[in-house]
Amino acid sequence: MIDLRLGDCLEVMKTIKDNSIDLWVTSPPYAKQRDYNGADSKSYLEFISPILLEAKRTLNENGSIFFNIKEHCKNGQRDLYVYKMVIHFVENLGLRLVDEFIWNKTNPFPTGAKTRLKDGFERVYHFTKSKKHNFYPENVLVKSTSKWLESEKRRKNKGEHNVTNGSGMNMQKRIATDLVRPSNVITGTSSNENIGHPAVYPTYFAEFFVKVGSAEGMTVGDMFMGSGTTAISCMNTNRKFIGIELDEKYYEIAKKRVEEKRKEKDLQAQTLFGTQN
Repeated sequence: MIDLRLGDCLEVMKTIKDNSIDLWVTSPPYAKQRDYNGADSKSYLEFISPILLEAKRTLNENGSIFFNIKEHCKNGQRDLYVYKMVIHFVENLGLRLVDEFIWNKTNPFPTGAKTRLKDGFERVYHFTKSKKHNFYPENVLVKSTSKWLESEKRRKNKGEHNVTNGSGMNMQKRIATDLVRPSNVITGTSSNENIGHPAVYPTYFAEFFVKVGSAEGMTVGDMFMGSGTTAISCMNTNRKFIGIELDEKYYEIAKKRVEEKRKEKDLQAQTLFGTQN
């Protein structure tokens, strides 16, 4: 089920049932740094807080919200609105800040500022309703790069150690394997797709959070759907999706992308069916 809805996200979200969304993955309008709907940094809390309260209401008890945003610079210094927003979500909206992910961009745009370097990263904040929440690192395992991997695998105790490391982790439970959990730094290129939206994030980026925060068949939402990248990520990974977009132009772009992906998947299914017969 891929459900795309046109309208103001705050009003549309009110029609979604309590506890019916397993995961929200979104990138909201940054504070008036992009030429589409949003709010300036002074009024950003007023703009975003009711939306996050609705997201919390619709989220099931074990669900998560992955929230991609980056503050801008003004008068030669970083605006603090994002930091204030994160603290507000935790202290006043009752959300839990579980982690902070970094999107490390390998192709950052040049900056005209003489006092700063290229802005090569963005953040993704991971919020939940409860301490116990859905998390699926097995969906995003990567190949181990440890130089000790093979020697650890040959040990009789399979890599166990009677020590703790500097983080306080009990290394007695450590098992050396070929595939390991990735870090909370996601490295890759920015999207270079020219599809008519000013802030497209790449599919691999949205897909990472869809996979780590949900299982197949679960329902993922994006209240700032934009061009529909989260929808495409859900179609790639067999999740249900509810997306909301205020701007009719971007909504139509998302619809077109979803229809093209449906045709692609239908063709793949037909090819596979024909091969099996």
